[in-house]
Amino acid sequence: MKRIITGLLLLCCSSLLGVIKAQAQVTLTGSIMDKENKLVLPYASITNKSTGRRTYSDKGGFYKIAASPRDVVVFSFLGYKSDSVVVTQSSGTETRNITLTVEAKQLRSVEIGTQYTPYQIDSLARREQFGYILDKRDMPLAGGSTPVGAGIVFSPFTRYSKSEKRKREFKKIFARAEEERYIDSRYTPQFVSKVTSLTGDSLMIFMKENYPDYNSIRVMQQEDLIYWITDKYREWKKK
Repeated sequence: MKRIITGLLLLCCSSLLGVIKAQAQVTLTGSIMDKENKLVLPYASITNKSTGRRTYSDKGGFYKIAASPRDVVVFSFLGYKSDSVVVTQSSGTETRNITLTVEAKQLRSVEIGTQYTPYQIDSLARREQFGYILDKRDMPLAGGSTPVGAGIVFSPFTRYSKSEKRKREFKKIFARAEEERYIDSRYTPQFVSKVTSLTGDSLMIFMKENYPDYNSIRVMQQEDLIYWITDKYREWKKK
């Protein structure tokens, strides 16, 4: 009889501990900003590596994600180095403001024997990192009218529509960033300097004032790009 009672007590304690553990949830929240200029980073990716849960920041750079003590949460944004934090609180709300550092624009060298260019390798890595958002099918948005009663009623569909808009905006940002990465992979300071012989500040000013658009450079062969830079340089010297 004592063994049965002891067993029941152990079972109850185990269940109670499980309930306590399940209730030990933390809401990790805060803002995500650029470390250098302190601008907010909208639609940054937030991933709880311990649970696999993912979300992203709103237009103001604010985020919120559920976690447990000692969970590892990773923050990522296009063109920035990822960062991570470990949840320290045992319950309640933990505020962690995150600042991310811009990645260097210089592309890494091509590995011997690889079939991809450095741009393609980086592009594939970014596509894999943010695929969980990019692969989601676009769904219909809520209509312009929101149900009202004694006050404003936020229906589940309205909340869903807000999330859908964020996802679509992220896809646009990702597409624009990929276009800029492609331009930067071909229109490099080293290459432009060889064509124009410009260096230092003069080179940077020329490149900024004569930044090619994506659709044009995408169809240019390398020889055409040289001619394009040469023509732009001649016009630029006349100013």
